[in-house]
Amino acid sequence: MKIGIKSKKISSTQLISMTDVIFLLIIFLLIASNFASQTGLPIKLPGSNSSVRQTHQVLHIIYMDNTQIDLMGKIIPMEDLHQELMDAFQSKEQVVRLSADKATPLQTVITLMDTIRGAGFEKIFVATEGLENAQ
Repeated sequence: MKIGIKSKKISSTQLISMTDVIFLLIIFLLIASNFASQTGLPIKLPGSNSSVRQTHQVLHIIYMDNTQIDLMGKIIPMEDLHQELMDAFQSKEQVVRLSADKATPLQTVITLMDTIRGAGFEKIFVATEGLENAQ
């Protein structure tokens, strides 16, 4: 005796309608989400009687192609940089701005940064320019 088993085929229209619903939900969630960046906590800073703004002296170091360094307008050889920085060191809050050509090898920039940090400076900034200006 044969027992007939009916096999049900899943219709593709049910599957398509489910993917449409999921796709529409994703689009709705993307549109409904907040794309604004967080700006921080809304605080009011306290007032001060002193009108003097405290600024830190920035040491400008420019590395030139021929291992010469311009330290605040004074041309020095790279070997003397550490001693000159030790003489110019006032506090750890002092800022050093390092400028070098983009063709300067990375190892040279790392060596300069190690020398600056070895002299006691902690705030080192590497000068760059925007991508639209660099081309």
